[in-house]
Amino acid sequence: MKKHLILGSIFLFIGVINTHANDFLVTNKSELKSAIKNALPGDQIIMRKGIWENTEIIFEGNGTPQNNITLKAEVAGQTFLTGNSFIKIGGNYLVVSGLFFNNGSTKDAVIEFRKNDKLLANHSRVTNCAIMNFSPPTRFENENNWVILWGQYNRIDHCTIGDKLNAGTTVIVNLNDERSQNNFHSIDSNYFNTRSNLGSNGGELLRIGVSRYSLTPSKTMVKNNYFEKCSGEVEIISVKSCYNYIVQNTFLECEGSVVLRHGNHNFVEGNLFIGNNKPNTGAIRVINPDQTVMNNLVINCQGDRFRAPLGVMNGVPNSQLNRYFQVKDSKITNNSFINCAPLLFGVGKDFERTVAPLNVLFANNFIATNSATLYVDENNDGGILVKANATNKPTSIKGFKVIATKQVQWHDLSLTLPVDTLMGASLEKVGYVVKSKVGTFWKMDSTRPSSIGKSLYFKSNQSSELPLAIANAQLNDTIVLVDDAIYALTDPLFIYKPIMILAKTKAELVCASEKNFASFITIENGGALHIKGISFNSAYKSFGDAQSAIVSSKKQMLNHYTLQVENCEFYNFNESSYACIRTSKGSLADSIVINNCLFRNMSGMAIDLSSEKDDKGMYNAEKVIIKNTVFYNMLAGAINVYRGGNDESTTGPSVIIDHCLFNDVDNREQGCVIKLLGVQQASILNSMFYLSGQGGCSIMFQELSWDKIKVDYCNYFKAGRVQSFNPNIIGIHNTKLKPTAVKLLASNYIR
Repeated sequence: MKKHLILGSIFLFIGVINTHANDFLVTNKSELKSAIKNALPGDQIIMRKGIWENTEIIFEGNGTPQNNITLKAEVAGQTFLTGNSFIKIGGNYLVVSGLFFNNGSTKDAVIEFRKNDKLLANHSRVTNCAIMNFSPPTRFENENNWVILWGQYNRIDHCTIGDKLNAGTTVIVNLNDERSQNNFHSIDSNYFNTRSNLGSNGGELLRIGVSRYSLTPSKTMVKNNYFEKCSGEVEIISVKSCYNYIVQNTFLECEGSVVLRHGNHNFVEGNLFIGNNKPNTGAIRVINPDQTVMNNLVINCQGDRFRAPLGVMNGVPNSQLNRYFQVKDSKITNNSFINCAPLLFGVGKDFERTVAPLNVLFANNFIATNSATLYVDENNDGGILVKANATNKPTSIKGFKVIATKQVQWHDLSLTLPVDTLMGASLEKVGYVVKSKVGTFWKMDSTRPSSIGKSLYFKSNQSSELPLAIANAQLNDTIVLVDDAIYALTDPLFIYKPIMILAKTKAELVCASEKNFASFITIENGGALHIKGISFNSAYKSFGDAQSAIVSSKKQMLNHYTLQVENCEFYNFNESSYACIRTSKGSLADSIVINNCLFRNMSGMAIDLSSEKDDKGMYNAEKVIIKNTVFYNMLAGAINVYRGGNDESTTGPSVIIDHCLFNDVDNREQGCVIKLLGVQQASILNSMFYLSGQGGCSIMFQELSWDKIKVDYCNYFKAGRVQSFNPNIIGIHNTKLKPTAVKLLASNYIR
């Protein structure tokens, strides 16, 4: 006891006598290191404005409650840490302010609240800082985190966190150390500006704990933050510990949910979720016992299953820590759901997750909807105690009454709310976070490069100039091939920026090199392609072949890309290993759209999007749309889209095939015209399979029970079967009629 009193007196004495704190302006790494080493409580170390490249900062020291040690930018937002820069904070009462991590990447964390295993940070703060453009060059080879909190009583506030594009949670609260449990951290007043779809598990924005320590108290407060389009995966915030508070945050167009994944006694209160009717926008998902969800306002969220506006999950019998404990003894009260998809009780019910929620109170909630379905209970066993709720439309659903409503203008939102203020969420308790008032106090340059490119014209006798011209093209330039002639390429084309390649009339690309091309066109990281009116001829005279027409880079791509192909023709890809359009492992297209195209006379595959074979739920394209396209006289299959494994973190891929003709395609023994393995959403409509897949399948699925798949209005004449686990996916309007009203020449089908 005496020892503690003496230490307290020493710190108090230091706090009192150091009334002449020093400011140290440092201009290089050596001066910075020396200043940190010699800093005393109350001192400020000021990093000069400008670029600090590859700066590894170990900020170690001991301030006091009255006199922190501060490391700050000379001008907030104008001290740029680039390259392999990071900061590790170790000690007590340390403050980092105004730094801008931009245009770099690290192997580990960008900001970590510990120096090493022995020295953690406590009572320390990172404020008014930003991290932007700090992802490593590949999505999966270097999984890391941007901010890791250790120790106790630390705070990250008024920071702007940008789009993390690679695998790994953006912000983590770690409990893997007894000194980091019961931590009372605060994550508040930050602006989380986008998290793009990772196409895999591991894209959470914030995770508090891990399954191993999920029954340990964290007591972290997440409050007054603004989350905009944070859609890395199904979990925006993943709570994996106990006694955490997710309070008065705003979520705008986030395709996912706040998920009480593990741990007990967590609180989700007063949050605002605005979906703007975007697909997959969710709000809250509940797992484990003793959870509290109250006073949240959920508007226009249209997700389902794991992304439902409210989901209460089924559990696993005798669950391991990393699976699903039963939801029981929890309260879901005084929440409002305005124009949302139905709520879902018993989410994930299957042959493993069989334990229904028990003693879960769902009361005093308000649902405003035009749908007759307010909620779906997959168990209907009384485990959800539905009582004293209200809705705006006549209903006979037990536990709901119809009450009068009023239109309320709240901030910039027009809401249908109950006249009875005891029903639903109280607006006085819901946090409406104004985006301009969170994040850094300084404003980043929001200017963007001009979106209007220029047109560059090339005649066929300028074919040799195309590779360099395209490599040097600027954003959204258009390469116009003006001649109705052969463009003989001696080198392939590489796309590094969004550009368009357009044939003014009709241009044919051929390989004029003695060596084979891996592809006519490769989309590299940062590239995107819109191509129109081009013919791709793989085998030309005695020159080498092109093994593909268009591919994504074999180097792992960090950025998503788009590919749009119109009025193009592909032929003479005459090896079974060839494919006209092919994606590579580690690449993800936001969309691949193919319209009015012809694939003919080849041994290779037309469209092969199947390189992610690790069966971890990854895939190569979020949306695939193929319309008004003909596949004719092909030895191999036409379309192959693959997503392996049963991971439920993502929603893709989505495939639409409409008004297409498959004529004499893959009639080999056990052949298959279309393979959609693991595709979660598929629509195949108004298409004809003629003399195709006769040795096997016209269409092959390997779907899960919840996948949304529809096959209808198709004609199968002397064609293979549709293979799936669920026969209900096949509509009632399919036929097997011999077509007589149209000619079967492929070119007649291009519209």
